[in-house]
Amino acid sequence: MRPYDTFTAFIKVWNEIYKILTRRDPVVKIFGRFMDIKLGNSDNQLIQALTERWLPTTHTFIFPCAEIVITPLDFTMLTSLPIGKYPTQLSYDDRQSVISEAMKLLPRITSNNTKSGNVIIAYLKKYLTVTDDRSNDSTVARAFILFMMRHLWFQTANNTIPLRYLEAMADLGEAPSYDWGFSILASLYYGLDTAVTTGGVITGFSQLLEYCGVGHPIVNNALKMTLHPRLKAWEKGNWKKTNNQVGSLFTIASYLIDHQTIESINWRPWDISVDLELDYVHIAITLSRMRMPLKVLNGNFEYYLGDRC
Repeated sequence: MRPYDTFTAFIKVWNEIYKILTRRDPVVKIFGRFMDIKLGNSDNQLIQALTERWLPTTHTFIFPCAEIVITPLDFTMLTSLPIGKYPTQLSYDDRQSVISEAMKLLPRITSNNTKSGNVIIAYLKKYLTVTDDRSNDSTVARAFILFMMRHLWFQTANNTIPLRYLEAMADLGEAPSYDWGFSILASLYYGLDTAVTTGGVITGFSQLLEYCGVGHPIVNNALKMTLHPRLKAWEKGNWKKTNNQVGSLFTIASYLIDHQTIESINWRPWDISVDLELDYVHIAITLSRMRMPLKVLNGNFEYYLGDRC
């Protein structure tokens, strides 16, 4: 098992899109402060160490001393993306897989640029080249969101992304009202389930696992409690000085996981955060105490079984 992708490809393209206001604003309206995060490559070994302890039947990580779960609150505090704030689930439609429909949002696309209803990422990146032509800014914003879905939120095990996902950004004014966090968390659960049961690559937003705090010795602990979204604590300028600890994080993470005790685990890491007063954080707190189904964009359902810890 291994993660399929990293933050790097997404950040590199975003740095170019960000320069042009009319391309940047539609993306920021959807994903908010998450777009301010500047992370580098993921630590695949650390992600693998946690994935090996994932139990698909309960959607928890099995430690020697306890079960650990990624709650909606954990997700929201790390990413600043709401879960449950908006009533409309992320929209997708198979009609977008028809070339004549896809052309309305991605002009110039042909059947040569697709495989079985998926658009090839190499072709999609052609829309993301910065030019002086302002007439296609909405198309560029849609292409970037689709690119982001492939490289972060809903990673696939190949270099394509389903065209049906275009439906989520057909109306860029409506896209911010979708519950993106709900679908992203569902995709992470589904990716972990699939990786464990098949032994294949880890898909979904698997990079999030690196930042859950278990077995990561290189981050300034004070920053983990004061920044929002918390993922900003892992930006390179916030690292502690280490003696090449990064290179051996698989060993370190495995050791720390195996030697955790009930007393050593911080069960309520967000209690001192001022961000607990935010309305969407309140919603995440409530949902973290409930059992609920999570619908994946491929139509499957995963289940969050409540904070079992």
